[in-house]
Amino acid sequence: MKLDIFNHIFPKRYYERMLEVAPNGRDMHKRVRAIPSIVDLDARFRIMDMFGDYAQVICLGAPPIEVFGPPPVSTDLARLANDGMAELVARHPDRFPAFIASLPMNDPDGLLKETERAIGELGAVGVQVFTNVLGAPLTAPETLPLFELMAKLDLPIWLHPARGADFPDYQKEKKSHYEIWWTFGWPYETSVAMAHIV
Repeated sequence: MKLDIFNHIFPKRYYERMLEVAPNGRDMHKRVRAIPSIVDLDARFRIMDMFGDYAQVICLGAPPIEVFGPPPVSTDLARLANDGMAELVARHPDRFPAFIASLPMNDPDGLLKETERAIGELGAVGVQVFTNVLGAPLTAPETLPLFELMAKLDLPIWLHPARGADFPDYQKEKKSHYEIWWTFGWPYETSVAMAHIV
């Protein structure tokens, strides 16, 4: 069996709420909305069937939940996402054998509670974090307890790049140009996050 261990999906109820909260997304938020298989299971299954014996460990795609608003908006979205992914795993275990939890990284207490709920009650196999939390490093004091909790649980943390066109490539620019923000920016952003963590 081929097992894709980092595949993005938006559970239907999460997707609908995301569009209510942020109807005018940009960067990756705008792009992922144009991919039918991110929400449409029939479209996804047709693609998956082309690869034979193939399954996906599912997680949310960009953007990070915390960009949609402060707690309780982000906390509620995380719960909705994790409930939706757990439901997909329960309904389609041959297609989706596991899921990776999403967290409200801008809610220091809520992110730990949601980690424990998603893993302990819903069966998540780990958590996904993005390479920065609204511009702050993952090693900020508010987020370090997550690393301690995951070490205690002995479960992995998936790291997803988070850098939009609003990250300029030069100090005197207002934004990034020519798709540099993700083509070169994502590998750089991921490297910086890993250097901070180590």
